[in-house]
Amino acid sequence: MVEQVKNRRLFHLTETKPYKQALVAGQKVNIGNDYSPFFGFYEGAREYGVMTPNGVVQIKAVAWLRQVRDGLINIDALNLASNATDIAQHYVMLCREIIMEEIRRDEFKSEPPSRQRCLYACDTVEEARYWKQFVGQGSTVCELTCTGTTLRADASWLLGDSEPLSVTKGRAQKYWRGEAGTTPQWETLFVGDATVTGFGL
Repeated sequence: MVEQVKNRRLFHLTETKPYKQALVAGQKVNIGNDYSPFFGFYEGAREYGVMTPNGVVQIKAVAWLRQVRDGLINIDALNLASNATDIAQHYVMLCREIIMEEIRRDEFKSEPPSRQRCLYACDTVEEARYWKQFVGQGSTVCELTCTGTTLRADASWLLGDSEPLSVTKGRAQKYWRGEAGTTPQWETLFVGDATVTGFGL
């Protein structure tokens, strides 16, 4: 359910990565105008380095797979399987987020916060600690005081593997309605103004 909040405490996992800086104590942020670091990651291209007579050349992911298939790049089976899995996951998640945004915009009148421009938060410290296993052990739980718009949704509805498009769209509708699946993974999407009021929880 979409909710307007004022000075609401939420919890967030933060860490520095090549595409984002960790939040710091006392920092004030406005969320909702720019792509989130999660979705902004897709502004880059997934590439793989290949040694040539002229040095290492970066090749885009699908072109790299084609060249491996055609025997132009030699790679062992384990590395091929690992890279192919990463590439597939990259595009599954990109497709998922595009579909989610389409459903939000067309069927929910853009009222819930956009997954592409939100801050992913949790209602409790315990929920944030649960998500740490997915975000990374190097992340830190911080407390935010938030004024803006939230949506509490079950991430278990999100596309994670191949399935019919109609199923993906049905799951997206349940996500945006805030319905619980059989084993919910709750997350809170937030847009608005936030201040980091606690750190290292």
